[in-house]
Amino acid sequence: MTARAPLSDPLPDSRNRGRVVLVVSLLLATALAGLPIAGGVAIDDAAGPSTDASIQTGDGTGGVVDEGLSDDGSIEVVVRLEDPDIPASLSGSEAESKLESHANETQGPLLAHAETTAGVTVEEELWLTNAVVLTVDTDRADLEPIAALDAVERVHENFAVSIPERQSATNASPAGGPGSGTTTGRTWGLDYLNVPAVWETYETRGEGVRVAVLDTGVDATHPDIDLYTEDPSDPTYPGGWAEFDETGVRVPGSTPYDSDSHGTHVSGTVAGGNASGTRIGVAPGVDLLHGLVLPDTGGSFAQVVAGMEWAVANDADVASMSLGTAGKHPAFIEPVQNARDSGTIVVGAIGNDGHGTSSSPGNVDETLAVGAVAPDGTVPAFSGGERIDRSDWAVTPATWPATYVAPDVVAPGVAVTSAVPGGEYARLPGTSMATPHVTGTVALLLSVEPGATLAEIESALTDSASIPAVASDLETTVDPETRYGLGVVDARDATDALVEARGGTDPVPLGERSDADHPSEPNGTGPNTAGPIVLVAAIGFVAFLVTLALARARNR
Repeated sequence: MTARAPLSDPLPDSRNRGRVVLVVSLLLATALAGLPIAGGVAIDDAAGPSTDASIQTGDGTGGVVDEGLSDDGSIEVVVRLEDPDIPASLSGSEAESKLESHANETQGPLLAHAETTAGVTVEEELWLTNAVVLTVDTDRADLEPIAALDAVERVHENFAVSIPERQSATNASPAGGPGSGTTTGRTWGLDYLNVPAVWETYETRGEGVRVAVLDTGVDATHPDIDLYTEDPSDPTYPGGWAEFDETGVRVPGSTPYDSDSHGTHVSGTVAGGNASGTRIGVAPGVDLLHGLVLPDTGGSFAQVVAGMEWAVANDADVASMSLGTAGKHPAFIEPVQNARDSGTIVVGAIGNDGHGTSSSPGNVDETLAVGAVAPDGTVPAFSGGERIDRSDWAVTPATWPATYVAPDVVAPGVAVTSAVPGGEYARLPGTSMATPHVTGTVALLLSVEPGATLAEIESALTDSASIPAVASDLETTVDPETRYGLGVVDARDATDALVEARGGTDPVPLGERSDADHPSEPNGTGPNTAGPIVLVAAIGFVAFLVTLALARARNR
């Protein structure tokens, strides 16, 4: 975050006015010094280097330009501006409004610079993270003047994001059903996570919850896919479908389609039905939204953040993101945190590069990170996982722990059967397939306890998870937590734990949920309402002293 500039005394017009200003400055500084800073996320830049390109300063007075950005021809860059502090007392909708208004208030100088500078074109303005996407012709315009503008913190590449590396797949014939390998009429993953017990005990399949899948698109004509729309007569599926280009601009008039098959498969695991006679979805009662952010399996940072922004704006309670980019990329920290502040839980794949690896945004601490588990309880070799130190990142929030493990949990990610375009089915492996299992489970929890905070939901999910006994067979040099996280999700145990923890509290609208993970105010009891009162009183007292001092000065 950009630090506030120190106050400086104005030059006095006279000795008496100088004394007045000095007194006022001291009094005001004294009054303000006693006030607590509003809750929010402070960024600690004392951490070590990131796997992003190393950072170098611009002109020393403003933001920074990432080293390695091309200076030859036209390039797409993301200009990051300071984000606002979001007090813990704000509801999700209030946090969203604050993010939008802050972006509108602070992006002006940058937009004006682009308007008057040859070779600089504005592509898109974002608010989920305060950012503007530019195309810059570096033969005609430099990046350093952009970094030096008011409120600019960083200029970085609009880097690539993709689905995790594909593992081998097996087709499942629709003529014979999805071929789940079970005799229960459900895919093995649903039984493994104890999902049917939640359906039966709590009589819910996710009703009242909105889930946004951000992926390669979805085949809305598949018999197992029921995509949400505000107007069934409109082929663009308003409110339930959006497509974004690489600069984050929404594609006008787009109608649902899958540019690959990945997105349909993931969507089916979240919310698919049983048209084939076998149930494939964890939470078939949810309102399913889909944002196409990875055309042909690959997209950009701006595309993904634009999709997240769309999900938040459309009141998604959960965003399912089976995507990422290898390594630790601080660019994703603020979008994930701001989505959470706005009431949207981010569930992300940890990646398919094996033990000792992870990808962003899955490895952002506030993401609910998911690894894969096989039917026998073992973690497949491709599933990522590692112990992460804050020094692994270029910058980290001050609230992050010194070390943490990703993934948080594991879920079925081997031979997962789900829908693919054309009314067909396929068995696919990967953390991409594990992630929607957890997304659907979160939706079930929210459906049962809509008043739960994000922290309560995640605690119920992770505290009830368990590491299978088979983990004891791991080599002694491998930390089981870096393979399993806190363990395999159990939907029934998690729901029971959440209901018990909530104690029958009255539900609140899902969109108004706030994140209890915010740091508490100094007294540790929640939002501090005394600060504004003290500030008003201090300003009033200072105003009185100013009036009195000026009156005395005139009489001298």
